Amino acid sequence: MKRIWPINWDSGGASMPASALLALITAWLAIDQLLLWRFLGWSWLPLAGGLVVAAVLVHRIASSTVIDVRIPLPRFVLCCALALILLMLGGEGRFFYANIDWQVREAVLRDMAIHPWPFVYLEGNGPQLLRAPIGMFLVPALVFKAAGPLAGDMALLAQNGLLSGALLALGSVLFDTKRSRLIAVGTVLFFSGLDLVGTLIFHGGWRDHLEFWFATMQYSSHITQAFWVPQHGFAGWLAAILFLLWHRGRMALWPLLAVLPLTALWSPLALIGAMPFALWAGLSALVERKLTIADIGWPALSVLLAFPGLVYLAAAPDGVGIRPYPLQMLAWLIFVSLELLVYALPLFFALRNDPRQRLLLSIATLWLLIVPFIQIGWSLDFMMRASIPALMILAVMVAQSLADSPSRALRLWLMLMLLVGSVTGLTEIARAFTQPPSPRGQCSFFGAWDVSFGAYPKGSYLAPLDQLPAMIRPADPARIMIRDPSTCWDGPWARPEGV
Repeated sequence: MKRIWPINWDSGGASMPASALLALITAWLAIDQLLLWRFLGWSWLPLAGGLVVAAVLVHRIASSTVIDVRIPLPRFVLCCALALILLMLGGEGRFFYANIDWQVREAVLRDMAIHPWPFVYLEGNGPQLLRAPIGMFLVPALVFKAAGPLAGDMALLAQNGLLSGALLALGSVLFDTKRSRLIAVGTVLFFSGLDLVGTLIFHGGWRDHLEFWFATMQYSSHITQAFWVPQHGFAGWLAAILFLLWHRGRMALWPLLAVLPLTALWSPLALIGAMPFALWAGLSALVERKLTIADIGWPALSVLLAFPGLVYLAAAPDGVGIRPYPLQMLAWLIFVSLELLVYALPLFFALRNDPRQRLLLSIATLWLLIVPFIQIGWSLDFMMRASIPALMILAVMVAQSLADSPSRALRLWLMLMLLVGSVTGLTEIARAFTQPPSPRGQCSFFGAWDVSFGAYPKGSYLAPLDQLPAMIRPADPARIMIRDPSTCWDGPWARPEGV
């Protein structure tokens, strides 16, 4: 009988198939979809049917050679350790300072843990359902329910460390030598635009948080994503890595298309950012007559599993909205020059003899030029999250050029840009050592939001119960009155300068 999760203990050392890691990630994302059904009050019968669908999909990925490469077990362990350290420095587990976005995020996790599922908030506008990308919180919330807040914190850290470590290990498949993998991990980890230059030009000096050198635009560094919005970062990075595995011929098309819908519950905006690349992959297979039944069937099964989650995320859209984002063209040009073109233009000229790579760079660059002009919600979220897959693809292309390009001038230029850009991530890491660990919260989502983001509407997190489609509307939810203490946290929570 074929082993589903084989670890091969041969003379060359223990190893595991890359497809097993993809199956692990897929299984976790599928479980999140099923837990959402329970969060909405669905009965066990549809949950059992969903579990069968999820098991079939995961089994198909695990038992096939969709990525026909084995990954040494020590490399996987090292990737998980690196991911855990990075996430701990970002505040997960409460060992170090957590940035202020976690004020609301922690309150959401707490509400999901202390209230029975399903529940709605009772406030002035009637019953409101928590409607947000809550995929990252579902498993930790159950652990919190069962074993308390400390266990919930550890579950969140363990979950994100395991999934990010598995993703790092999958990404290592894109590089063939130890040298190129070391270059890649350093490049991807510290990849950022030239936020330091923008800060010095427009603010005349140092600021603790460099990302907002333009108040109306931001492309986040990878460390900023890991520290501030790990759920969005993971979803966007996963989409980019799977696309690149397909693009290199290391993976079939159908796993890319089958996994993407499952990421929506972690970050619908990152999923939107993956669409140009998924569309290219699908059209390429269609034009080249390589589209198979598997490329249609397995993604269709995944969409079936993700469909209730997609309906949930799209409910009551008036509270979110999509609109053109007005920008001054000169400001936009300066922004994309320092965040994007310092990498993209030299790579474009260097790839003149590689049309396939040049086309990939062109699509990523075009998308990153366009997204600043689109707004979903009331802040910069679309710009910051929909850019994640393209930025990861650009980072991998930079890493490949540093490892393989024969042009010494190109390598020196890219190293200089990375050196300047790395200051952004280093300042985020430094905050872990200059600020105390963040305090534990005592407020509901409403209380934390009013302290942290009171100037913005809450519609991106809430949906009126009477506006929900019948398919996902809880029949008899617990009704939670909002009674928050005067102080939301049991200690001071510093706000970085520049936010």
